[in-house]
Amino acid sequence: MLAPQPLYHIIYHSLATGPDGMSPEALAELLRQARAYNQAHRLTGLLLYAAATKEFVQVLEGPRDEVERIYQKIAHDQRHKHAFVLHEAATPNRMFPDWRMGFAAADTQDLRTTTGYFPLVDEPEHLRPPGLAVHAPEQLRRFLADFAISRATDE
Repeated sequence: MLAPQPLYHIIYHSLATGPDGMSPEALAELLRQARAYNQAHRLTGLLLYAAATKEFVQVLEGPRDEVERIYQKIAHDQRHKHAFVLHEAATPNRMFPDWRMGFAAADTQDLRTTTGYFPLVDEPEHLRPPGLAVHAPEQLRRFLADFAISRATDE
């Protein structure tokens, strides 16, 4: 029998492509697909989306090989751009153990306060967005968990 892998998480920020970002219908389909995939691959997490600025923040957590595999797939997905990892590390426990993929609509200020991201330009043309002042890892995890508890659903 294989020994269980330690838990791992990646927290990243990206921008939706297209002039209007992601439509509610496209977002619902993305969440449906993510939840099915995550359930089959022992992944959990949270997706935040600020429609006004087309910004995503996502937490992916589970076995390291599964987290890294899905993040590589996500990083090359054409529905978003400028994916930038805010934090990744082994973790003793899941932040969102009951959510295949929790979701919360976020207003831009909440998203930026939560992640510590304050862009200096509208559309950065490089991998590391300017103005990124990431909180310490444990503080970032706590902010995301606290933010999500009152707003996110896994339905």
